[in-house]
Amino acid sequence: MTQPTFADGPQVPLMVEGLIDPPTLNRLFADLESAAVVTGVREKGGPAEFAGVGELPPTAALERLLARTARAVQIRYRFDGHEWTDTVLAVPGGFRVVRCRH
Repeated sequence: MTQPTFADGPQVPLMVEGLIDPPTLNRLFADLESAAVVTGVREKGGPAEFAGVGELPPTAALERLLARTARAVQIRYRFDGHEWTDTVLAVPGGFRVVRCRH
């Protein structure tokens, strides 16, 4: 993945997205646990409920996503010398993941 750049502005964060199924979501959380340093997890509970100020353990976030009691979860972590944010949204076909390298 290459970082997008523009000659007349600041560097743009690298972003990718995709749709994954529940088994892949389980693997994503397992990979983050084993290979990254998770620095924070926040939940978005519903259309009118914004992410709270409190942090959520990654295992609880995964359980809530799989049970569909969480609308979305944002995971911040360090990996490969970079800061990353994965936003996971529950959608009808599975889970939409938006990954941003800062």
